[in-house]
Amino acid sequence: MKKSEIFNAPTHCLKTGKLNNRRWLLKSSMLLLMVFCNVSIMFGQSTNKEIIGKITDSSGFGIPGVNISLKATTVGTVSDIDGNYFISANSENVIVYSFIGYTSQEILVGNQTTINVLMSEDAIGMDEVIVVGYGVQKKTLNTGSISSVKGEDIAKTSTGLLQQALQGKSAGVSILPTSGAPGSGVKIRIRGVGSNGNSNPLYIVDGMKTGAIDNIQPADIASVEILKDAASAAIYGNEGANGVLIITTKSGKGKKGEINYNFSTGIQSISTKAEMMNAQEYMQFQTEAGNSISDDSGVDTDWIDEVSENASIQKHYLSFAGGTDKTSYMLSGSYLNQDGAIGGSNANFERFTTRINLKSEMKEWLDVGVNMSYSHHTRKTISEDDEYRGIMNNVLLADPLSPVFDSNNSGWISPSGKAYGKANYVTGEIQNPVAFIEMSNNKYTVDKVLGMAFASIKPLKGLTFTSRIGLDLSYNTQSRWAPLYNFSTEQKNETTNVEDNIDRYYTWLWENFASYNTTFGDHDFTFLLGTAAEQYTHPNYYLKSGPMVKEGSNYAYHDYTLDDTQDRTGGKLEENTKNSYFGRLSYNYAAKYMVEATLRYDGHSNLAEGNKWDTFPSISAGWLISEEGFWKSDAINYLKLRTSWGQNGSVANTPGFEDREFWQSGLRYPNPTGGLFTGGTRVEKAVNTDLRWEKSEQSNIGVELRAFNSKLTFAADYYEKTTKDLIVAGETAPSVGNNANPMINGGNVSNKGFDFELGYRDNFDGLEFGINLNLATVKNKVTSLTRNTPVPGAEVRSSKLTWFEQGEPIWYYKGYKTDGINSADGSVNIVDVNEDGEITSDDMTNIGSPHPDLIFGANLNLAYKGFDFAVFMQGTAGNENYMAWFRNDRTYSNKPKYFFTDRWTQAGDIASMPKPDNSSDNLYRSDLMVKDASYIRIKQIQLGYNVSQKYLDKLHLSKFRAFVSLDDFFTFTKYPGLDPEAGTNRNDSQGIDRGVYPSIKKVMFGFSVGL
Repeated sequence: MKKSEIFNAPTHCLKTGKLNNRRWLLKSSMLLLMVFCNVSIMFGQSTNKEIIGKITDSSGFGIPGVNISLKATTVGTVSDIDGNYFISANSENVIVYSFIGYTSQEILVGNQTTINVLMSEDAIGMDEVIVVGYGVQKKTLNTGSISSVKGEDIAKTSTGLLQQALQGKSAGVSILPTSGAPGSGVKIRIRGVGSNGNSNPLYIVDGMKTGAIDNIQPADIASVEILKDAASAAIYGNEGANGVLIITTKSGKGKKGEINYNFSTGIQSISTKAEMMNAQEYMQFQTEAGNSISDDSGVDTDWIDEVSENASIQKHYLSFAGGTDKTSYMLSGSYLNQDGAIGGSNANFERFTTRINLKSEMKEWLDVGVNMSYSHHTRKTISEDDEYRGIMNNVLLADPLSPVFDSNNSGWISPSGKAYGKANYVTGEIQNPVAFIEMSNNKYTVDKVLGMAFASIKPLKGLTFTSRIGLDLSYNTQSRWAPLYNFSTEQKNETTNVEDNIDRYYTWLWENFASYNTTFGDHDFTFLLGTAAEQYTHPNYYLKSGPMVKEGSNYAYHDYTLDDTQDRTGGKLEENTKNSYFGRLSYNYAAKYMVEATLRYDGHSNLAEGNKWDTFPSISAGWLISEEGFWKSDAINYLKLRTSWGQNGSVANTPGFEDREFWQSGLRYPNPTGGLFTGGTRVEKAVNTDLRWEKSEQSNIGVELRAFNSKLTFAADYYEKTTKDLIVAGETAPSVGNNANPMINGGNVSNKGFDFELGYRDNFDGLEFGINLNLATVKNKVTSLTRNTPVPGAEVRSSKLTWFEQGEPIWYYKGYKTDGINSADGSVNIVDVNEDGEITSDDMTNIGSPHPDLIFGANLNLAYKGFDFAVFMQGTAGNENYMAWFRNDRTYSNKPKYFFTDRWTQAGDIASMPKPDNSSDNLYRSDLMVKDASYIRIKQIQLGYNVSQKYLDKLHLSKFRAFVSLDDFFTFTKYPGLDPEAGTNRNDSQGIDRGVYPSIKKVMFGFSVGL
């Protein structure tokens, strides 16, 4: 039953007034309404008795406007402003209590005359309050495309990183791990890749913007709102082009203090389907390729197996929360320690976090609070994502005939006395990967403080002034030292050395804004006006010295090096400022028709005069169709249509000082009048005084519905997003005299597609069942490019592989297209694209794209008599990886097993791979290196048990849950590499597999206890 239609018969109360701030008017209206209803009932049913009661929520507050009716009749009423009600009924009547956002209840009257009802909030409640920019909003009144992920959906994941916990949770949000190594980050892409450069979204944590969220403990999260369309993100102006993640951490609530402790531990191992040639296959392949090998040593090294191990992980979390009527608090701390399934303690991630959230109502008109966190983490890393000197690259390329240890042919003797062998056949930079891991001494240390303090003043009813100041302070160091070793002429170190990179990031943000809400009858207005100022400072320092007085981490300090002549220092400073003015108008009529408009005016110091400031508008509208009088559907109880349009900017790729000349001196030029060289100066690069923001324009139309008493939920969106004025390197004539090109606004990128979210939940004889599915499509295309030639991107073996080119997906792969294997001689048939009768570099064309056509996720939850069971999966379809770790210049390097099993061997063979060929440039730059990277990964299978309340009461506990979980255990893919999620930190290298640290599967055990 809808709020606006209490029951069908026109002789009874057809409508109830909408809630507004004039409580006395509403209360009197409710009273008259109930009197009228019950007078009519008295005349119609003489055998009835009067039922009275109060309807409250879980906090004990009365709920006004609840629909109360006698089942299978047209008799009904509504609760008053305090939740009280009365209705006439007989003993056989069933009273139905319903209200949008709460679970409906049916109660038999029997001999009762007083029936008090506690209404539970609908888990999918459409009265749910979601966080939006600079405020909160009822979900029923929201007109933007916003996905919300609740803290309980995040807390069960085994990962210690919030970004990874969000993977697969929301339609249209792609989360790409940069590596499977412990502590590695991710790339979040909302509705496609919008820029040729940085496409990361904006992160807002408790009101404070930040550049990273790997310091946040997932168990601290209350909710994450993902602003996907331009209308919802436009309030953030020139930083909202790639979407916004608003992260809200938990706060204390209720007078009863709560203590919670969570513990989990597990064993990790690598998860990969990659297979390399064994010794026998390798020898035969090499012999057929012209490198005759006859080796009877019996060595058959499986390098993937040699570098992998079972590694431990453990997590601890402790929190204290509570409060009074006026004050709430939440204090938490966590510890995470994770070794690498490849690299062990040399690929370790360790993190400590602490958080304190306080809020107090000092006066009726004054609220103050602070949300502050500190984290310290260290991350030890091994080299990867490098086709020359990456450890994972060496794992794939090292020949199986070389032993791990060899005292007679040692390239390095470890401090423990292990003599690591050199390669017997493969040459060049490729070395013993097990030794490579043990000699890795690379550590990142990050100390981060993130917080926001605020004060809110309420001088008038409906009016709130808020002032808040935030701080994002991060101190990062990268320390490494290198021992002496000699594996080959290209892979050796003849002097020990120590290096340190020190980065300090400091951002302060001061925001002041006012919000005013007022109603006139069925008209509801909310106004927001505000201003913001911020400053970002980033000094960097570089130090290098050597040789070390002695090898070892205890001596990896610059005071312990011996030769001052090898000292190197460097540094630079990056600094910018920003000012903003913003406003928003939200209007709804009778909670059925909604309109919202935002406007932000931003100025940034990175751009030239005349282009520093720009305006970012948006408008959106919604229609709650199910609240209309004509809506009679019993199946669909909630239906909303919404649409939006807006513009956002991006400051991420805007370099500073492009409008200024910088002169270089001390340069040497040929002397035309005699002598070899003469000194001189020149401008470093041409200036561009017209550089503007990258700007994203997006339109969206969506529908939301709930059906079958809110058991079924569905949402669908269609969007078109165009990112304009992308910042790319321009072109200058060679006669200018330098190689540096100015940055220009040189291209547009289009992303369009659908987002779908579907959920269903029910209860079958005590079995609680819930399933949620999400799916998104995306089509990416570069729609314009102002420069004359395409923009080159990532290199593979000194040749450009990815390109930014009009008419193609952003950073697509360019190479040779093949047309099968010649059955007569086993060679690769290369397509003559330009049909000039020759195979040259001019025949290179689009051979693949890293962008998926589909992104999807699914979550199944079951609960029965204390047991709970959950399965979560996610995946992609249509994306391709380029296997870039092959080395045709190192002919003895190993190959995947399918190179051997699927190869051509004799005339007439119909084969998918050519005859053995170690050096063909055409082969290793062709689409034979491009593989389907679609996959489905079962992220989690978890079984838990909750101890029943009667036992908890005896133990004086509020909860106790134990669980066992298989995380990232099963992956279904055809990709023959180490991992279909070939991660990278490089914006122009997505999907390029140079040898990646594969995904890690985990067997986890743990428990959570509450006091």
